[in-house]
Amino acid sequence: MQLAIAKRPLVDPYCGDHAGYWEHSQKIVLCIIDGLGHGKGAEQAALAAFNFLEKHHHEPLLGVFSACDKALRNTFGVAMGIAVVDTTARTLTYAGIGNTRMMVVGHQKTVRLSSHYGIIGGGYRTLKTETIPLLPGDLVIMYTDGIKEMINLSDYDEMLYTEVGFLAKRILEIWGCKTDDAAALVFRSGE
Repeated sequence: MQLAIAKRPLVDPYCGDHAGYWEHSQKIVLCIIDGLGHGKGAEQAALAAFNFLEKHHHEPLLGVFSACDKALRNTFGVAMGIAVVDTTARTLTYAGIGNTRMMVVGHQKTVRLSSHYGIIGGGYRTLKTETIPLLPGDLVIMYTDGIKEMINLSDYDEMLYTEVGFLAKRILEIWGCKTDDAAALVFRSGE
């Protein structure tokens, strides 16, 4: 598995943006989390969401969001995106609440998946999942709003075939905002 995470805080030592992954059965669960605001409270909210997901990532996606929303009621709240890669079916299922971003860059096209309005820990109205095919070599890129929404990788074709750690760092360097925490997760689908 090729996976890399790059992040940086606005205010050291606290980073309210976080990312992670878990493997179970034939699935890989990827997540991106953006704690609201900055500093210690944002970091505490992001870590509370991460710790919740660590215990519940194997459960159905919509239920995980609902239970996490309840569990984070006494925090600043978070924006959160979760992608479940089914390595047997070669699919990716995504759901997100708040302003996290998700894109799959393939050899022939780029697909952007949307998040719904709301705050995990503050409530949301609707949540739907999207499922798309995930081909060998496709790049899954998840990032927080500390990175410009419409990153354009078309001018960086050589980066798409480099090591994912290099690509995650470059996304942060090139499109990262200087006024917010930022995190990016890059995953390359295997054969």
